Amino acid sequence: MACAAGLVAAVIAGASGAADAAPGTPAGEVPGLTGEAATVAAGPSADRFRQVRRAQADRSAAAATAQAAAQKHMFWGPEPQLGSNADGFVATQSVIPSLRLSNSADVVYAPTMKPTGHSCIEVVTAYGLGQGAQVWAWDWCGKVGPAKVTQINSAFLTNYTTTVNGRPAYTVQEIRTNAANNTWTAQLFNVKTNAWDNLFTQSGTDQSKLNEGWDIFEIYATHNNSTGRAYYCTDAKGQVFESSSIKLRIGGQWSAATAANSPMRPAATPRPADFDCPTLTSQVPAANSNWRVTI
Repeated sequence: MACAAGLVAAVIAGASGAADAAPGTPAGEVPGLTGEAATVAAGPSADRFRQVRRAQADRSAAAATAQAAAQKHMFWGPEPQLGSNADGFVATQSVIPSLRLSNSADVVYAPTMKPTGHSCIEVVTAYGLGQGAQVWAWDWCGKVGPAKVTQINSAFLTNYTTTVNGRPAYTVQEIRTNAANNTWTAQLFNVKTNAWDNLFTQSGTDQSKLNEGWDIFEIYATHNNSTGRAYYCTDAKGQVFESSSIKLRIGGQWSAATAANSPMRPAATPRPADFDCPTLTSQVPAANSNWRVTI
């Protein structure tokens, strides 16, 4: 793994070019569960995710009040804007295979990525109770749920991750492949075959109702009165969540996310108190193509 960071940099530099290196060669397929099996595998974490997104799309005072009363929901990261005219997104996402949350109601989605342009797919790195670390292809133009769930196990780590900044990370790209049908395809880079493997493809109308895209650290957390902080804050002590080499495809060319096309939301620098985690720190090593959250 000594050249892992260089390999990922090369993949990002070429982005979709890696998939075209051998014309006519069928892309591989990322292993995972689909249909009802995917819903079962994602478990309650998917229900929390759906609730969060519906509240965001609704933006009503009633929805916000109900959500705040139930749990703390916060996020932070770059949000590509609709005016950027991007039709693709690529990023390298860190994973923490050993992370388990102790509260059944809590979930950490980090990083979770959805391109701007009303894409059909959100690719989520999800941590919940019991099911372990997973990657989801969340379908926004069909079932509005987890269309594919892939466990972050030893096989996933071997085939899809390299060591980036001292942590295992996978590279994901999502591209609009048919503008007329609003068709989007999400792929993971297979470090063994040096090619992109298909994760999920979907067409139709984006039901999230959100114009912006995102690549964010996101929590759905419960306060623990005995520790004075959220449960996830204790569970993830010492862990780092990171997204790097974030690029947008604009006019057929890949360009790094910037403060202009992908502002950090909801604030440039998040307050630890807003995440109910006093030990949370945030960094933007490269504005805005690399962010890092450390607990």
